[in-house]
Amino acid sequence: MELLTDDVDEYKHMDEYAIDESAMQRDCDMWFAMPPGYVEIPFRDLFSDPDSPEGARVVEAINSLLELVPEEKRDDFLAQLAEARGLTLEMQREGVVHFSIGAHQADDGSMLESVVTLARREIPWTPPKLAAVQAATARKNALPVAVADLPCGPGAFTEALLELPAEADSQRRSLYEATAYLPFPDGRNLAILTLTTTAVNAREHYRDIHRGMAEMVSFDNPLPEEFKAQIPESKVEASTRAVFG
Repeated sequence: MELLTDDVDEYKHMDEYAIDESAMQRDCDMWFAMPPGYVEIPFRDLFSDPDSPEGARVVEAINSLLELVPEEKRDDFLAQLAEARGLTLEMQREGVVHFSIGAHQADDGSMLESVVTLARREIPWTPPKLAAVQAATARKNALPVAVADLPCGPGAFTEALLELPAEADSQRRSLYEATAYLPFPDGRNLAILTLTTTAVNAREHYRDIHRGMAEMVSFDNPLPEEFKAQIPESKVEASTRAVFG
């Protein structure tokens, strides 16, 4: 589920939000929020025909994203999308269920770029808090920074500063990565929320954004009752009601 708000400082209060259609599915078991400045890229549809409904979603998302980006930076953003297109199969193998690109303006007027992914991974049954700690400490090249009790349950956070390979005629770049490991209550699934950005000097700002997003993850439907009432029943529920009334 994606909750988009109009004010980055108040998005956790959910005063104004848009509900993605995926949040209204009966089998939905994880909900999360995205602050302003991020646009979801339907990466599974990146190879679709632009004239198809799936392809139209991609075009709409890209156009929305480009509206956030100054004209002189659009070529760089399109290059990022091309790279994401090449990583589509890898993201699916890693269990990624959501992929967003963010564009935010820095105090000096420059453009800050970031990427957010949410992945889902099956794990052997493990008590949730232990599962979070094990996942965080198993990550190579990342520093465990916190174990916290969040609204959704226990979670563990890591951070990393990575050196990217230098491209031709360019200097090496650094990448800041913040990751939250959030076990499902059943102890058999793990949500992995990751934010990455090359704007390493703004990592404190992005750390706060990432923590805010982790605090908005929920494994219980957080929608108001009037919205819950609109969720259609599943096929199994419909079949059972047809038989037993």
